[in-house]
Amino acid sequence: MKYCTACKAKFDDSVSFCPTDGEVLEGDPASIVDTVLDGQYQMEALLGKGGMGAVYQARHILLGDRVAIKVLPPEVRTNAEWLRRFRREGQAARRFRHPNSVTVYDLRTAADGTIYMVMEYVEGHTLDAELKKRGRLTAAEAFEILTPIMSVLDTAHSMGVVHRDLKPENIMIGTPSGNGGAVVKLLDLGIAKMREIAGVESGGNTALTMAGQVLGTPYYMSPEQWGEIPRDENLEIDGRADIYSLGLVFYEMIAGRRCYQGTTLHELRREHVATVAKPLHEVVPNVPRGFSEAIQRATAKDRADRQPTASALAAELKAGLATAVDGGVANLAETISTGDTLTTNSDVNAPTVVGVEAASTAAPGSSPVTTNPPAVSAPPASTPSPDPSMSAATVVESAAMASSVTVQQKPKVADQQTAAAPSKSKVGLIVGLVAFVLVIGALAVGGVFVYKQMKPSPVSPTTNKKGEPPVAAAIEATRYWLMLEPKSRGEAPTRVAGLVPLASGQSFQMRFMFPASGYLYIVGPGDNNQSTAFLTNKPAAQTGLKTNQVAGGTEFSFPSGDGLISLDSKPGADKFTVIFSKNRLETPAFLNESVNGTPMNPAQLAEFNSFVSNNLQKVPATELDESNNQLPFVRVKVDADRTENPLVFEIRIQHN
Repeated sequence: MKYCTACKAKFDDSVSFCPTDGEVLEGDPASIVDTVLDGQYQMEALLGKGGMGAVYQARHILLGDRVAIKVLPPEVRTNAEWLRRFRREGQAARRFRHPNSVTVYDLRTAADGTIYMVMEYVEGHTLDAELKKRGRLTAAEAFEILTPIMSVLDTAHSMGVVHRDLKPENIMIGTPSGNGGAVVKLLDLGIAKMREIAGVESGGNTALTMAGQVLGTPYYMSPEQWGEIPRDENLEIDGRADIYSLGLVFYEMIAGRRCYQGTTLHELRREHVATVAKPLHEVVPNVPRGFSEAIQRATAKDRADRQPTASALAAELKAGLATAVDGGVANLAETISTGDTLTTNSDVNAPTVVGVEAASTAAPGSSPVTTNPPAVSAPPASTPSPDPSMSAATVVESAAMASSVTVQQKPKVADQQTAAAPSKSKVGLIVGLVAFVLVIGALAVGGVFVYKQMKPSPVSPTTNKKGEPPVAAAIEATRYWLMLEPKSRGEAPTRVAGLVPLASGQSFQMRFMFPASGYLYIVGPGDNNQSTAFLTNKPAAQTGLKTNQVAGGTEFSFPSGDGLISLDSKPGADKFTVIFSKNRLETPAFLNESVNGTPMNPAQLAEFNSFVSNNLQKVPATELDESNNQLPFVRVKVDADRTENPLVFEIRIQHN
């Protein structure tokens, strides 16, 4: 069944144009409501429609379970690229489990060719609807709502899953139940990307962006998703793109409108790539300065300047809530115009996949926008009448103002000279000599340039055959695995590695092997999941260790002997931050204190997060090695030129 987008009339599939107004007819997603899909699911209502298809509320006929079903549009069922992307979505979501992420149950093809995905049904409303109802939220309220989302992203990124399409419409606030408050869940891993570590075939899938298209929603896409090349020159989209998008969601929740509001794709690209947003604490006076600075860092143009992980963002925001509020009034000359109502459903927000026009005048690899556009363009308080003796000049104000304005400046007038002016003949001679020198200099410079261009670049240890810096080879920095406590006496411990979900309450040991000698430090979830030192320069007696020193090439167990770590009895994900240094660390200071099981205080946590952030600018690569099924392990790899830095990586353990 098709329908007309203008008059809403419905027609048979054989009709292409509306006989009333001539509009092109589109497939009617509501046509399968009140039908039975695949002989199993009663389709009850249309919940929404996006770039990857329509989502319906349905009920399993035999079991009675209510589910959400995403159906792929009929017109793309024969499109190989779309089918691969839909399959990746299902595989990524199926492998990923988190209490604050929608669970995927099945991915099927019906007898009539309909391809659909069966997901957990969450009753409630989206964050987009919440913002329309409330207008804006406080920093504390926004942090409370999005804390579970940061937890989901932290787990997802550690498993190689990048959401790529974070926006208020993809965050669901569940209806509060009798057992407690509302549950916040992340929806739609529609353009998530699996890395090799996740165990999904990724050949040919290095970039999900097709020619002439960008993946994501334009209002929240990071500069690298718009095609900007980061400083590290790695074209792979990673979790820091999600951190950028989430920073903009925070901004919108607190400011009451989107950070960037361009009305065309070209305007939006320019804003995301080169316009510096006005700090949130200057837009909303009651936002703590530290909280605002954390948002500003999350939305940095280059991903190297953002928080390395979602957990680091959460820690900065939490610490920022306790900082002082500047007070005063917000400057009216903001990054974008303000409005009393939210407009979160304009046309440029509708598609998940949108087309972009390449700038025909831009050089290859360059941005089609100016390098220093104004962050804030504001008229002066009073506009003086034009003075024909004044020339236009651009004056960039201090960084604290984060803005630039165009003003009129009088040209500099040379001081009057008391000496007589030189004669015309002398002036001509001087001009001639200067011109001669300039011509000779230009010819010399041009000759050197041509010579260098024609001369082949020498190959040295620091250059490749093209004279370019070589890409640093990744080398193994360590490997690790877990040894699970036997279920009964007499049984041998079970060795596991990778994405093997454990049972809540399971006890285990961590095993490591480093190629070089050094010192190991571990921070993990303590009481109430608060960050706690597990291993420092002064290990706890119950760990069976007298030192945290590790011998190169030798298996190291934590805890040692009969000591074990026990997971929380509540299902979820536990994150352990592991630090290895060839030299004994003196900072953060708590690494020199005895382990006592007490969670870090705010000062210690801030120092620790700063240390992790400084040493985790590039997240180490991890890969599961199951070449020997009896001895699996996870290999942690870093660039060869980064081996002298303290190695920081995370071990994520999922349990249910």
